[in-house]
Amino acid sequence: TGKTVDIENIPLDDKNVYDMLGQGDTDGVFQLENSGMKQFMKELKPRDFEDIIAGISLYRPGPMDQIPRYLENRKHPEDIEYTDEVLAPILEVTYGCMVYQEQVMQIVRDLGGYSLGRSDLVRRAMAKKNIDVMERERQNFIYGQEDDEGNIIIPGALRRGVSEEKANEIFDEMMEFAKYAFNKSHAAAYALIAYRTAWLKFYYPVEFMAALMTSVMGNSNKVAAYIQYCRKKGID
Repeated sequence: TGKTVDIENIPLDDKNVYDMLGQGDTDGVFQLENSGMKQFMKELKPRDFEDIIAGISLYRPGPMDQIPRYLENRKHPEDIEYTDEVLAPILEVTYGCMVYQEQVMQIVRDLGGYSLGRSDLVRRAMAKKNIDVMERERQNFIYGQEDDEGNIIIPGALRRGVSEEKANEIFDEMMEFAKYAFNKSHAAAYALIAYRTAWLKFYYPVEFMAALMTSVMGNSNKVAAYIQYCRKKGID
């Protein structure tokens, strides 16, 4: 076409691109082209960039169990129930589901009064399933922590108006999800490449498929699969 594409500045809200992803037409799209992910994209029907980030984070062993709940809550956000309403601002972006490590960190900060550095220690302990550390942190999260002179180091959820029962429930939920929770900033970087490859595929399908096949020239199975795809799409 003679045009130069500035891939750094393409719009991230292109309906055509999201429609293509929602149809499962993701051959050649970074992170989204295996058969299971294609089916998930058809069910998810991503509407914005956050949906792609969540999709990449959820389609992994562990978080996959949350996909039905995520899809149902996304369809009926008015029916979402939070263990405590203080979780709403943190979890509304993922329709009431804990998906990202950053959400776990924000919960212990907002509800327990943890510092940013201390919240990352909790995230790491959860990810490594360090039970001894986690049980100590449960006490800190619920009841807080004081130094030898009685100065408050961590306020704790009780001091912040969360009941002991709900604080325990929330901590249990964090323990369960933190085993598998994904780093959102990592998923966002993946999602950006996924979106950009999808955008190129939609607007420059011939050039995209030619470049794609060139990039996998050493893999005859992939080349054959992409040739079949091109034939199906009427690309010579």
